[in-house]
Amino acid sequence: MALEGGGHGDGYGHPVTRQWRLDLGAVFIYLALGAMFSATPRFVTEELGGTRAVAGFSVSIFFLAAVLARPVAGRLIDRVGRRPFLVGPPFVMAGVMLCFHGARWVPVVLALRVVQGAAGSAFYVAAVTASTDLAPPARRASAVARLSIAIYVGFACGPALGELLMDRGSATAWTALALVMVVGAAIATTMTETRPPAPAAASGATAGDARQPLLHREAVLPGIVLLALGVGYTSITAHSALYARSIGLGSSGVLYATFAISVLAVRLGSGRLADAVGPVRVIFPGIASLSLGLFVLSLLDRPVTAVAGVALVGAGWALVFPAVVAWMSAIVPESQRGSALGSLVAFMDVGQGVGGYAVGAVADAAGFGWAYALPGALAALSAAPMTLAIRQHPGAARAPAVPTALPEAASAAEV
Repeated sequence: MALEGGGHGDGYGHPVTRQWRLDLGAVFIYLALGAMFSATPRFVTEELGGTRAVAGFSVSIFFLAAVLARPVAGRLIDRVGRRPFLVGPPFVMAGVMLCFHGARWVPVVLALRVVQGAAGSAFYVAAVTASTDLAPPARRASAVARLSIAIYVGFACGPALGELLMDRGSATAWTALALVMVVGAAIATTMTETRPPAPAAASGATAGDARQPLLHREAVLPGIVLLALGVGYTSITAHSALYARSIGLGSSGVLYATFAISVLAVRLGSGRLADAVGPVRVIFPGIASLSLGLFVLSLLDRPVTAVAGVALVGAGWALVFPAVVAWMSAIVPESQRGSALGSLVAFMDVGQGVGGYAVGAVADAAGFGWAYALPGALAALSAAPMTLAIRQHPGAARAPAVPTALPEAASAAEV
């Protein structure tokens, strides 16, 4: 028996169990990808003689490829289905890791990273879309929050794993990371198709979908919100080390730890909160928290207030993302969900990709006060496009009705 509004029964079990398998597979996949963030720069500088700038570019080019690939992947996921993009890309990424054994030229490394970025992007869009397929409308924010926690855990632990493996040699690193990726890919193969069946009058809908622009129009306004907040998010991840020293804090470790703990702690409950009260009632407090945190960092440059500011930014980000995805899933037809979410996440990628450089440039020119104040103002202003988007779809502002007779297994999704 499928949950109301999401998931479809099959020989592989209840939608809730499939969601847990998807989350588990994502942990391994993003653990391997996260390890590449530390392993690749070391490989470029230590074995290929590349500069630090090139080493940094070997990381950022992954995200550039992801930005370009997400809208395309989203449309293909709507047309072909979710499963091919849950199963295929992890094996492609494992193969790319093995190809690093033969990479002896920096441009080859960059080309391999482009393939990884595109494949990782396709998997991510398929995974987020599948999560919204498997969950009923009243549980979608919770499903997205759990998936994002799985990804965050992988990314958070991955760089340390990459360092550990590179200390034992790059050949060991590439083989081990390919194996980790294969474990995630193997788990992903247990997933069956989650795309909702097409309605009876599908011919007209399909034709309409084919005329959709590559960038889904419904994703533009909420996408601008995630772009703006992504700049603030990256200002923490990219610049806390330098900011900590500028305010007399000997190490940035406490700031990074605070940020990680706040994101994980709040995200554990943010999806359930958005499901209970409606995503809109979570989005705006999240925007306010993130903006306030950046202003605290800008105006009160003290160690204690820095910890508070970073915690507010992390909490705000943890509140907003699952809620925006759940809201977006409610306003677009099921046949366009992959395209819409792919476009939405592409906006976020742009904000995170541009933010690190832009905030750093402002810090160089005017100091960290302005470097955090401007993203804070940008985050606050993002409430305007979100308000406009909500006014265009007033029905989606309400909390979805919770099904009155959920199977017992549904409660496990909230753990």
